[in-house]
Amino acid sequence: MRIGIAIGGRLDQIGSVARRCEEAGFDSLWLAEAGRTAFIQAAAAAQATERIRIGTSIALAFPRSPVITAMAARDLAELSNGRFVLGLGTQVKRVNEFRFSTTFEHPAPKMSEIVDVCREVWDAFAGKPIDHRGRFFTVTMGPLFDAGPPPKPIPIYLAAVNERMLRLIGEKADGFLGHPFTSPSYVKEVARAHISKGLATAGRAAADVEIAQSVICAVADDAETARAGAKPQIAFYGTTRTYKPVLDHHGFGNTIDQLRAAHAQNDMAGMVAAVTDEMAETYAVTGTPEEARAKLQRYEGIVDTVILNPPWIGSEDRREDLYVRLIETFAPRSVT
Repeated sequence: MRIGIAIGGRLDQIGSVARRCEEAGFDSLWLAEAGRTAFIQAAAAAQATERIRIGTSIALAFPRSPVITAMAARDLAELSNGRFVLGLGTQVKRVNEFRFSTTFEHPAPKMSEIVDVCREVWDAFAGKPIDHRGRFFTVTMGPLFDAGPPPKPIPIYLAAVNERMLRLIGEKADGFLGHPFTSPSYVKEVARAHISKGLATAGRAAADVEIAQSVICAVADDAETARAGAKPQIAFYGTTRTYKPVLDHHGFGNTIDQLRAAHAQNDMAGMVAAVTDEMAETYAVTGTPEEARAKLQRYEGIVDTVILNPPWIGSEDRREDLYVRLIETFAPRSVT
């Protein structure tokens, strides 16, 4: 099981964090699209490193033209000398419509076509004519001539929680990016099952898709403090109806109404109070360094790569400290 780590924060600090992760022996770095664009963060990480894989987890697929997405990915593949992984996600309906003024329609078929367009654009950089006439996109003019093809094939990983997107991953993606608000059981019994159906439909093998699962991970000097650090992140994710199946899977489905009611009142304390210790143990890896390392082994045999995610809700001013703690705890070169 490989270990990756999600990083972010101030752009002038990403390079130094990325170098430290590479020196510590982590398999991969993953950059999210929240307040900052995933692609610019990935560029900063790529320029600061030489060996580590660099991926977006995730870049938003729908607010951008797929041609622009493909061009940005090509540039990052060049900048990283072939180390770049294009991780894409749909985000939820409300965010697309009210934050990005983007129509949210038929997410799985639209994402499927975006994957096709990206690959066709990369082929067009190598000189192949492009004539894409699809349900959502029409691209009949190739890119300009000054760039050339990416140095290596660019893997496309997709984020997914529910059935149709999971099946799409099995049908045509190179990897699965599991949402941090998940559990080993959900990955094994739900995500992998639907991905397998997609693989069978497309006649592909399980080895064709990397299973990369993000994990909320809080490390502290004592178990109670670590759990407390993870609970705001779990509460934040739990307010989203799209993720209700993850709660239902473990019998916590009724919690979403309590979380949403507190969120509507901007009551973070009330949200955190709704997250029990059992939920924290289910949806996060927490504890002292020794405890956290032991708990991470729950993913062994279920995923190919775990992506450590420090809980950033309620901890924005301590982000650098959280990275240091994760690096010190899980650095592959010092952990057996």
